[in-house]
Formats: sequence, structure tokens, C-alpha cells
Amino acid sequence: MPRAPRLELSALGAVRPPAQAAVAAAARREEQGFDAVWWVDHFLHWFPHNVWTPDLVPQAATQASPHVWFDPFPVIAAAAGATREMRLGVGVTDVVRRHPALLAQTALTLDHISEGRFILGVGTGEALNLAPIGIANRRPLARLEEALRVMRLLFSTHEPVDFDGDFYRLRGMAMGLRPFGAAPPPIWVAAHRPRGLALAGRMADGWLPLATDPDAYAAMLAAVRAAASGEGRDDDAVTPGLYARVVLAERSEDAVEILDRSLLMRFIALTRPAEAFEARGAAHPLGAGAFGLTTFVPTEHDRASALALAERVPAEVVRDSVLHGTPDDVAEQVERFVAAGARHVQLTNMTPLAAPERAAESESLLGDLVARLRTRGRSAAAAGRSGSDAR
Repeated sequence: MPRAPRLELSALGAVRPPAQAAVAAAARREEQGFDAVWWVDHFLHWFPHNVWTPDLVPQAATQASPHVWFDPFPVIAAAAGATREMRLGVGVTDVVRRHPALLAQTALTLDHISEGRFILGVGTGEALNLAPIGIANRRPLARLEEALRVMRLLFSTHEPVDFDGDFYRLRGMAMGLRPFGAAPPPIWVAAHRPRGLALAGRMADGWLPLATDPDAYAAMLAAVRAAASGEGRDDDAVTPGLYARVVLAERSEDAVEILDRSLLMRFIALTRPAEAFEARGAAHPLGAGAFGLTTFVPTEHDRASALALAERVPAEVVRDSVLHGTPDDVAEQVERFVAAGARHVQLTNMTPLAAPERAAESESLLGDLVARLRTRGRSAAAAGRSGSDAR
């Protein structure tokens, strides 16, 4: 029996001041045994600024705005100098604000600074990063596919190239900067819908969706692999990833209580697609067919309308949006995704956001979760070897 690939575990990188703390946090993740850290690329957060007041959000007493984000790329460069082996990724950026030629140069630069550890995560773009600066996102998947072709072209040669597309045109464009090693930085694609999954299968090195349920994940992964096979790629050409939001507590019921009373987690749940609400017998508060991840712009809502949106999010949808419970509970939930094919899991600790008073406790529990997943992974690998020997 072939040995199962080792499960990679990654974490979310710090993207707020002070800068020294953000870099130190990356070094600490490496010490904790994480394989990678990913940094988000945002202008806005998912929370309407009109609800960001101390009476509703405890964090507002010390942070004046929810929309505090570093540009991730300089932070990644700084983190590269503070770490040795852990991989460093942007998860994810878009090719609407960032031209693919510029993004290719940035990726290659970070590839050199990190000595081959950088991962470029890309997606179609989110309205909260585009609408506030007046950028339209026409035909987002077609744009993303074209951008991937541009970057692959520029990665492939130092000679001047031309490219004629619907969104991008190159004339005598040369990218003389070559990769640090034998291959350019891997490109991971965030995708959830059929056309996006097909694009990931055809052109990506890795796939990074939000956690849904294991059965839905398995179906999406099958679509990615079918597209890869149709393109003549190997079965393992695309690393199956998973972006998993987690809320941790000493007791399972405490984790449920944290979610049920958190206003901010209701806004996070608004990023779910309409199908997630329909499965719980509810309509999406943003409208029929909505997928909040790509369409929700929090600054478009005043306090009353924002709170009305949050009120219409069922508690069950909030719970469905997050892996939650004790470290043992969440380890079991993660393992269901691993059984469905996941090989890289980003564990994003949402507990401090939902219950800031539990921040320190949740960091300790996150360490316990990582230890449990590592131990169970070694046990599964040993069992697989024993079964092979028995044959």
C-alpha cells in the first residue's frame, strides 16, 4: 500500500500593527510546527464600521476601525527573514487590483527573498476590496484564467513576449528575473463553483477552498481532479487544500456558546453561499442566490441595516461556518476532510475574534489541536505501513 502523503498544517499570518509583532508571530508559528503561514490581502474586513462600537464589539475599545490591514507582501518578505523552513503564502490576492505581470514580479521577488518558500494564492476577487476603489470585476473567472496564462508565460522565459487577451495585452514584455530554484513559485487557486474548480484543475498547483462539509469537499475535489485529468495532468498535480476557520474551547458546549453570542461571527457567516442558508431553511440575508464571499461590501450598510442582516443569520449557519469544539472535536472534524482528500489544512483560529477574553486560552488549545493531528497522522501512517507489511 502506498504511504499516504503527510498532512500539512498552516496558520493565518498577522496583518495588523505592530509590525514587529506580526513578524514574531510568523516565527512562533514555525516553532509550533506549522508547515506554512498564509496572509490575507484585504482593504476592508467583513464587519460594517457602524457596528464597530464598544457596546457591541469589545475589540472596538482598543482598535478604532475593523479595517486595519497591512499590505501582505512586505510582511511576507520580513517574515522570510525570521523563519527558516516554513512556507509563506498570500491567501489569496486578486488579479484585478494587481496586474498579473506585476504579481509575477512580486512572486519571483519573494521566491528569492524566502529562498523558494513563497506560495502565490489567487482568486477572482472580492467586492469589498474592489467596489470601494471603483474597480469593476467584469467576467471574473475569465479574467483569472487569462491572468494565470500571463503569469505562466512570464515564468517560462526571460525573452520578450507578446500576449493578446480580453483583459491583458503584452508587447515585448520581458521578465528577466528567474525563479530562485528549478521551478517558479507554486500558484494556488481559491475556487468553489464548477467553472472555478475546473480552472484550478487545469492550471493550479494547489486548491484552497473554504471548509464546507466533507461530502461537498469531496465532490469539489473530484471536479478539480477530473479537470486535471482532462488536461493530461497527474493525479497529484493539484495539492488539495482547505481553509478551515476554527473556534476552540475546553468544552464542546462552550464553543457553541461562543458562536451563538458572537455578532462578528454572524457577519463571517454572511460570506456563505445561498445554498448554505437554504440547507437550514432560510434565505440568504443578502438576497436570492447571493455568495457573500464575493459580493458583500460591509461599508455599504448603516448600523440599522447591518444589524438587521446579522439578525437574519440563523445560529445553525454560523455553526456550520466554523469547525468548533474541543481540540479532540476539531481534530475529528479535520480528519473527515482529510478522509475526503484534503492534504493541506489552514487552521484559522477565530476564537479571539468571537471571544477576545479567550484569546490566550485558544492559542494553547490550537497547539493541542496541532499535536493531536500530528499524532493521529503518525498513527494512521504506521497503520498503513503495518497493513502493507501484512500483505
